[in-house]
Formats: sequence, C-alpha cells, structure tokens
Amino acid sequence: MVPVDALADRYEMKADQLFRNVPASLAELQLALAGLPNDMKVKADPETGVFEDTVDALRSRTTWPAGLVITTPRNLHPRSVVKINKAT
Repeated sequence: MVPVDALADRYEMKADQLFRNVPASLAELQLALAGLPNDMKVKADPETGVFEDTVDALRSRTTWPAGLVITTPRNLHPRSVVKINKAT
C-alpha cells in the first residue's frame, strides 16, 4: 500500500509547471483563470481573505485585494489546484 503523502508528492507541481500572477484587478484575475475548469479546487492561505473553494466561485468575485499571488498549473490534471497567497 502506498502512503497518502507519497501520492500527494507525485502530483506536486514543479515551479516550471506553474504560472504565477499578481492580478491588480478583477479583469487580470479573469485572465489568470482563463481556460481553467469551473470545478477546479482553490486553496487560499487564510490571511488572504479569499474563501472561495472553486474557480467558478473565484470568477464570481466582485472585488480583488491588491498584493495577492495566484498560482495556476500550466497543464491540467484532475488533482490540479489554484493556490492563492500574499505576495512577498
């Protein structure tokens, strides 16, 4: 039996397989999400103030805080996620 952590590592995306954006507006957020499936999961750090859990919910936002980084996969996989955290 393969440990769950080993399965998670197998699907971890490498830096060269990710797009990293800092959208300054809702329009830029929409561009960053273009082409992603509506049901793709979103994982946001709690301090971002973003609590949406799918790309569809994220597209429905009416505001976008400045200084947040959105990381999206270049190649889609069933376990791909969109990650959101504060810019450093």
